[in-house]
Amino acid sequence: MKKFLKWLAIVIGGLIALIIIASIVLMLVINKDMIAQQAEKALNRHVTIESIDVSIFSVLSGIEVNGVAISNFKTPKQLEALKGKPVDKADLFVGLDSFTFKLKIMPLLQGKFELRELVLSAPKVNIVRYKSGAFNFSDLMQPSKKEKEEKKVEEVKKEEPAKPLKADALPVSITVGKVGMEKGSVTFMDQSSGQKIMLYNCNALVHDIEIDPKDLKNKNQVKLTVDIGIKTIGKISTGSVESFDIGLSAKGNIKPFDLKTRILNPEISLKAGSPYGTMTGLQIFDAIKSNETLANYAGKFDFLAKDVKWKNGYIDIWYKGGLLKITNGKISTDDYAGNFKADINLNTSTVNADIDMILNEKHNKRIYNGIKDNASKLIKGDVAKYVKPENVADQAFKYLTNKDGKVYLQFAVTGPMNKPKTKLVAPELPSLNDIIKDMAGDVVDVAKEKAVEKVSKTVEKTTDKAKDKATKKLKKLF
Repeated sequence: MKKFLKWLAIVIGGLIALIIIASIVLMLVINKDMIAQQAEKALNRHVTIESIDVSIFSVLSGIEVNGVAISNFKTPKQLEALKGKPVDKADLFVGLDSFTFKLKIMPLLQGKFELRELVLSAPKVNIVRYKSGAFNFSDLMQPSKKEKEEKKVEEVKKEEPAKPLKADALPVSITVGKVGMEKGSVTFMDQSSGQKIMLYNCNALVHDIEIDPKDLKNKNQVKLTVDIGIKTIGKISTGSVESFDIGLSAKGNIKPFDLKTRILNPEISLKAGSPYGTMTGLQIFDAIKSNETLANYAGKFDFLAKDVKWKNGYIDIWYKGGLLKITNGKISTDDYAGNFKADINLNTSTVNADIDMILNEKHNKRIYNGIKDNASKLIKGDVAKYVKPENVADQAFKYLTNKDGKVYLQFAVTGPMNKPKTKLVAPELPSLNDIIKDMAGDVVDVAKEKAVEKVSKTVEKTTDKAKDKATKKLKKLF
């Protein structure tokens, strides 16, 4: 026992010594100016770092880098001129308040990778698409001379098709506490169209990550927590919507590897919500408002607001292999309450959706008047003697409403997302012409019945008079 304790003490002492030595090496090696210079050479960008916090126990506690700023592409001559100067805000490619990295050392000795934390605090990323079609990060994707030469050699050889990543290729099990960003923002600018899109208040973390190729059935998970805002700055020139400002939140699980094939093919299940949102020019919504069946019945629903605004909308999301399923969708606006579900193929940008809408009662009068206006155009000639537009509207409006007296509509949406087709599934609406014909027929039939009744009464009255006259004559004779 004593011998065991002795060896245990030696091992622990050796590990402590190793940690201290590694920490001292980190303190000596890690220098903000040196790292900034190396980054500039590697990235061809002006880089500044405010500070790097390294302590004697940084191996255990982690490393924190503060005040990082990276410019857009610079030539060697420009980099030389920018030495000692801060990165211009107008030229910022990536900015970062702090970067925290915490890695557990002991599990590495057991062939396990355990990362406690890798978090970007308040990152700012500016992405630009130039008129040429290139991005402000395109230069980072270009291979070096050495890489080009190696590629040429590889091209000469018969390359085997790239194999998908399998869980078995992972050398160690992976456990991660949390990775992601907090209070971040990403701005995208397209110089060709002038379009600008911004992600703001970005809190996106993957956490509680457990992947073990030896026990994939029980350890094949990544948890996701997202809370972001996304908006357009100006109108979108092309697409299925003109502008939007949406708050998004999501919690759920990701299974990175398929259990049967063991290939990397993420399956995502999320409970997503939108605490607030505004959309303008939504193509699906415009298609619903202009639905031909409804337009012929009650006129176009242009009275519904152009801006779709909502609070506390929620959906369930499932995704795998480019297929997106949305279920249990709920949304409430000033104009209507809606339920929806959809199958979206992101590979083909097509949609197959079911949408239910219950309109606010404040719109009932407008819809009623729309029916009346359409009916007045159809009532012609002698029919106008018997049928009035308001009578048609009274009858037709009943087909649109539920038991609570609210207009209830069901739509099926199919086709490309930028030009969807809408079909009114329910209610089944008769044509106004049919309603008018039925009402006119009923009126005529009633008129006929009244005429027959009147003639019968006249005949009966005349007959009775003739009988009385004949009786009087007979009395005189006898």
